Amino acid sequence: MSDKKQLVSDTVNHYSRDGFVGTGAHTTRPHYVPSYSKIEGDYAPYRLEFSSQNGKVHDPQSRDPSIPLLSGDGVVVSILRAPEPVPVTVKNVTSDEVHYLVAGSGTLKSDFGSFDCQAGDFILVPRAAGYRYTEVNIPIESIVVSTAGELSVDPFPPRGVLNMGRAVTEPKIGDMPLQTRKLFETVFKHQGGTTSHFYDFDPLDIETIAGSSPVKKFSIHDVLTLNVSEGGMTPSRLINDNSGQTLFFYLGSRQSDRPPIHVNADYDELIVYASGPGSYGSMDVPGTIAWVPKGIPHHGAEENTAEPYQAWLVETRASLQLTAEGRSIAKLMETGVYGLKDG
Repeated sequence: MSDKKQLVSDTVNHYSRDGFVGTGAHTTRPHYVPSYSKIEGDYAPYRLEFSSQNGKVHDPQSRDPSIPLLSGDGVVVSILRAPEPVPVTVKNVTSDEVHYLVAGSGTLKSDFGSFDCQAGDFILVPRAAGYRYTEVNIPIESIVVSTAGELSVDPFPPRGVLNMGRAVTEPKIGDMPLQTRKLFETVFKHQGGTTSHFYDFDPLDIETIAGSSPVKKFSIHDVLTLNVSEGGMTPSRLINDNSGQTLFFYLGSRQSDRPPIHVNADYDELIVYASGPGSYGSMDVPGTIAWVPKGIPHHGAEENTAEPYQAWLVETRASLQLTAEGRSIAKLMETGVYGLKDG
């Protein structure tokens, strides 16, 4: 980047409403405002190191296999680690869920069939659809984002970043072996906690399906990267929320000017680093989450990198807060290139 572009990038500040689509204003300032000296209080940007969860996995006695890290206003960001098949079926009756596999491979069985899944896959599970991992070939680590809005793989993603006919797939029912055991447990996640229902048959078994399955899957590796020679371009949307509460975008290395310093008035922002070999700023460990609450000035990293990288962005109107588990792995973050503060 030239000195002129660096100077502009460091002084221009953008204030926006409604994320990428609302009204806004640009200002120039004499100081680099993302560079704070210290913070007193809890409203701060954090980096959550997914890999530093010290091997914590699903407790077979737990009624919920996921571990919440951030939550607020009906939105929850969790991790799910499954070194072996998960014995309980889960039905979230308050939220749609997006599962992103950071690592591992296995089979996810749902009310509408089964998927073979691996690192890099997004799996969209709508509200009240049951699922569980029936096979684990390589220990699975995933990030789960749940939100009250109805989610869909965007049928008209800007600039065609997904081939809907090939990249987006539905589960299969022909290769689902019937499982037999004395009791099958389904955990309903609802307002106020969880409730377990028990069956003497597997309630996920299916013989036929008519119509399109609401459970979908696509891989981040099938997303088409875009190049922009001059100026900026809003990221391409991957998953749409009909309520506008929570939006999912693709981030990847591209030939584009660095985005300006930004104050997002309406959305908390979370960037999840997916894969390299390149890094997004100082983020280079798959599954690392960078969280900037709404209103905090942030800059973000240069996207025109020497080596390619992949990441994804969640914007949510929810005002998120760290859970006890989230706080145990969260570290204060600077918002220039999303490195650890004083580290």
